[in-house]
Amino acid sequence: MIPISQEAYILLATIYGGILIGFIYDLYKIFRKIFNPKKIATLIQDFLFWLIISVVAFYVLIVSNQGALRFYNFLGFVIGAATYTFFLSEIVTNAILFVLRILRSFFLDLYQLIKYPFVVGLCLIEVPYSYCKSKTKPIYYKTRRYFKLPGRIIKSSKKNINNYFKKK
Repeated sequence: MIPISQEAYILLATIYGGILIGFIYDLYKIFRKIFNPKKIATLIQDFLFWLIISVVAFYVLIVSNQGALRFYNFLGFVIGAATYTFFLSEIVTNAILFVLRILRSFFLDLYQLIKYPFVVGLCLIEVPYSYCKSKTKPIYYKTRRYFKLPGRIIKSSKKNINNYFKKK
């Protein structure tokens, strides 16, 4: 015969397990909202969710009750999950989303901070390059035209010679 204090402890442990299951479910909802997975990924995530929930439930039952199943164990899980859902779920979800927004903002700012020296360095390289390019562009095209001049002369000479011999 189990004393009533032991049964109360088991009920409170399973209520705590139900609250933990509700929290894990909220984390799962947030994860699904953020990543919006496809069908196969949803199946895998559902399987992992139920696996984690099963491990939590079995752990709570093993620790509190040496694995014996009684009706009030299931009642404790349901009461804990319902309590969490009705009283804490919205607060915890909003808090987690708030923390995620702050972390996202922090990492975006950190990325901008890390990227800034590279942007400045690129600008320091690009501005003189574009200035020099604009100043040397006419010279470049003139020298290119001069270097191609012998080839153009030979090509037009061959063309003229071929035309000369074809006329006769």
